[in-house]
Amino acid sequence: MTRRSINIIQFWLKVGLFSVPALAFALAGYIRFYSGHFPQTDLDFRSYEDLTIFVTLLWALVVQHLRLNRIETLLTLQTGVITATKATIYCVLFAMSGLFFYRGTSFARLFMALGCIFIFFLTLGMIHLFRGVAYVLKGSWNGRFRVAVLGTDDLAAGAARHLSQNPLTPCQVACFVALPGQASAGLDAPVLAWDRLDDVVEVFHCKEIVVALPLDRLAETQKLLESVQHLCIPARVVLDLGQGMFAPDRIFDFGGLSLLDVRPYAIDTVGYAVGKRIFDIIFSALALLLAAPFMLLIAMIIKRTSPGPVFFAQERVSLNGKRFKMLKFRTMAAQDEQSCNTRHTERGDPRITRVGGFLRRTSLDELPQFFNVLKGDMSVVGPRPELTFFVQKFRSEIPVYMARHNVKCGITGWAQVNGLRGSNTSIPQRIQYDLYYLRNWSMVLDLKIILLTVFNGLVARNAF
Repeated sequence: MTRRSINIIQFWLKVGLFSVPALAFALAGYIRFYSGHFPQTDLDFRSYEDLTIFVTLLWALVVQHLRLNRIETLLTLQTGVITATKATIYCVLFAMSGLFFYRGTSFARLFMALGCIFIFFLTLGMIHLFRGVAYVLKGSWNGRFRVAVLGTDDLAAGAARHLSQNPLTPCQVACFVALPGQASAGLDAPVLAWDRLDDVVEVFHCKEIVVALPLDRLAETQKLLESVQHLCIPARVVLDLGQGMFAPDRIFDFGGLSLLDVRPYAIDTVGYAVGKRIFDIIFSALALLLAAPFMLLIAMIIKRTSPGPVFFAQERVSLNGKRFKMLKFRTMAAQDEQSCNTRHTERGDPRITRVGGFLRRTSLDELPQFFNVLKGDMSVVGPRPELTFFVQKFRSEIPVYMARHNVKCGITGWAQVNGLRGSNTSIPQRIQYDLYYLRNWSMVLDLKIILLTVFNGLVARNAF
């Protein structure tokens, strides 16, 4: 399957999926208003048309968020029922939230119910239709699309394995070409010297060239591409970005400047900028409202049992390295700022009060952080914020550490619900979980983390 074939399927997949609400409401409208099986009522066609446009826009965001418009996503699904159900539920919930504030028209209940049902079944049908098309084309191209890999080192060998094992576009690596000054060994296809470059087309009949350049030779890219352009076949470059660097789907144009995303920036997506912020505000406001009596009781107990303020504000680091004051209930005896900002708590730490120990074990000391969420310094879910002193320390010791600051820090996170909570847990392990969250962020994952926090993470043996 060539890239052109993939792009064509991708285009029609988007058209088909984005048309689902219009098709669903058209069928629902025909059954409810024109089939003759139900009592006729006055039909405000314009209102129903506006509803369809509104739901279609919401649906487009949901499809984009769940990556349903990607062929790769469809090929990883089994039945598609769960994904279609998620997409339908998200769209219905968002639509109902919007319609709650609309009083212009009372839409027919049967029409709305049928529309939701048809959205689900049409989505499921689209998933299986385009999966079938992709599998047919994949089978027709399997092993027949021949490529040449420029390079003979480990990067080239790894690229060849990916090309031959890719579930979407399996290719046959017909040959390798050794780059100037590059040795070769242990490859599964013939290796050509650089002066035999023309044989890539004339002898091995390759349709594409994949240039596998190690990071230290990336400056040679332009020269190498000029050397292969006379072959008149497409050339692609494999990017070896190193540990902790992962490129999204595209290089994008920014006012005439070509930029490559080398880390996932959730803040660049509409889903993060809008959906996550709305969720944070609603969730934290409800949490503070429900927890207000308990917070008042905790404040009174702290004030009665230990001299000093009720709240404790400590400088932490969040999105893009921004520093902020994180609120907690005070769980230690009052002390100087230098001591508390440069030292983690330890088991049996004498600074912790008796009430403070209970609050820390049950995570109740974290409740004031919902004020930080409302203010916008934090999110409900995200990597846990670290002390500024330790951020400066870890950024030089662990190169990928700062990538976790590409999203807002959170009250709870993926590392914490997987048992990595507390100062005595492995920092490299926590970073790997944080990077996983960055790569796989979604509202579903956030909800999963919140539920796991409630059922598993509120009481932690490593919290002291």
